[in-house]
This record gives sequence, C-alpha cells and structure tokens, in this order.
Amino acid sequence: MAIISLVSLQGLAQKPVYKASKFSIRSDGKQDNTTSIQGAIDYIAANGGGTLEFSVGRYLTGAVELKSGVNIKLLEGAIIVGSTNIYSYKGHPGIFWAEGQRNILIDGHGVFDGRGAELRENEKAQKSLGHIPENNAVPALMSFKDCEGIVVKGVILRNSAAEIPILSGKAGIEVQNVSIE
Repeated sequence: MAIISLVSLQGLAQKPVYKASKFSIRSDGKQDNTTSIQGAIDYIAANGGGTLEFSVGRYLTGAVELKSGVNIKLLEGAIIVGSTNIYSYKGHPGIFWAEGQRNILIDGHGVFDGRGAELRENEKAQKSLGHIPENNAVPALMSFKDCEGIVVKGVILRNSAAEIPILSGKAGIEVQNVSIE
C-alpha cells in the first residue's frame, strides 16, 4: 500500500521549469538558436519532462522537434522568430513540429512569428535557382501528426509562411484563446 501512495505522490509532483537561458538560447533575434532549443527539448525529455520557458526577447530558430512531456511556455514579451532561410527547416512541416508525440502544452502570452513573406521570398529564389524542388512546401508555425494530448493555449500566431498556421494530421489538438494574425 505504501508503494501505491508513493507512486501517486510522484505523479502529482510538479515537473521542473527550465529557463531558455540555461541552454545558451539567446534572445537577441540574430543568433540562430535551432540547435540550442532542440538540445534543451531533448534534455528535458530525457530527464522526465518539464517546461522550457522563454522570457522577454526574440528567439530566432528553424525547425525544432517537440517531444512528449516537454511543454513550451512563452512569457509576455517572448517572441519565437522563424528563420527566413528555407534550409533551416530541412523539409519539416513546421517551426515547432511533432510526430507520434503525446502530452505537449504550448502556452503563455508570447508570439510565434514565422516571418512568412520573407521566408516565401527565400524559397522562391532557391526554387528559381533549381536548389530546391518546385513542390517544396513552406513550414507552418506548428505542425502535429499522429499526436495525442496537444494543447496550444493563449499565444499569438503571426505571419505564418503556410496558409494554415497550425497543421494537423490525425492529431488530437486543443486550441484555446489563440490569436492568429
């Protein structure tokens, strides 16, 4: 009986909150943080889950794969800024994307800015040079495929390069109080 009580208490324990700065994620809007953000998500996932919290600033990134049990929190004034370099997405369908993952919360009062017009211009230039195929698709702000328990709450979605800012393929997504610009 004591084991059941201990397990129940462990399930109620708060998951840790990790500040983005702990992982050398820069908020200057200039440094590409793709590798640092992915490293933070991978670390949090490997250590039982938790929240990656972004405070005031502009965080430049390309495609980042979300993992089960890792939440993203954007405090007011935090802006995730999509790279305008089409190669930063490596063919992934979203800036933040997940496939086959579960229990991810993206919330706060911050902004996801895909800089869609600039990204589409870069893509067009690369297509005209023959560097990428004509059927290449620009990424959405977020993309989820075959996922469960995904909640996107309170954030602002702005300037998506794709027509639909959140793409879903057979994914259980709940969207609450999200502003789309």
